[in-house]
Amino acid sequence: MEVLLEKKEILRYLGYRRKQELTPEVEQQIQQLMLEVMQVANPRYTFLIFPCQPNESKQQIQVVGTDLLLEGKAIYSHLKNAKKVALLAATLGLEVERQIRKYELTEMSRAMILDACCVEYIEKICDLAECVIEQEVATEHLILNRRFSPGYGDLPIETQAKFLAVTDATRRIGINLSENFLMTPRKSVTAIIGLFDDEAVARPRRKRPACNDCSMNKICEYRR
Repeated sequence: MEVLLEKKEILRYLGYRRKQELTPEVEQQIQQLMLEVMQVANPRYTFLIFPCQPNESKQQIQVVGTDLLLEGKAIYSHLKNAKKVALLAATLGLEVERQIRKYELTEMSRAMILDACCVEYIEKICDLAECVIEQEVATEHLILNRRFSPGYGDLPIETQAKFLAVTDATRRIGINLSENFLMTPRKSVTAIIGLFDDEAVARPRRKRPACNDCSMNKICEYRR
């Protein structure tokens, strides 16, 4: 999959401030590892689209035709006017994680930079998947809003289990779930995207998450 990584986003994940000067060594490592992550990783994604039904009294969204129930004020607000939802799962595979662990034993700075490159890469894979979803619903004139993942806001992280079951992401792209609801490979993403027929209520996707909506906003390491 051809994607273009953005160095400024990688620097943001590494905690660099805007206009902060890089040493020649760090600059060279970033350039090298931006290429390496695309050579080593095995990116894959899968998605399914379903109708959805809001339940205002319970602040829930039922994914019609499945047993997946999305609960919480944040996800209800995010999807209450949607006609359908796209359930997206994406991963970079285990290969790149092995490379990170290898660098952790020999050169920690490379491990950290490669990890940041992975975060940027998986985001770009999700962006690519969104373009495909957009094409699939083009004839229905539906508009996508931003990605919303289990564990974000007040949507329980336990939602991951049914999400992966409904999307068949374990068989399709190799994502597994630990007893603590953490995904392996670690560089994996699950996301819910609302599909709307009215742009005014779609809250179109943004380049960055709306941090104020998230219960982790005070401690998130990636928040600027």
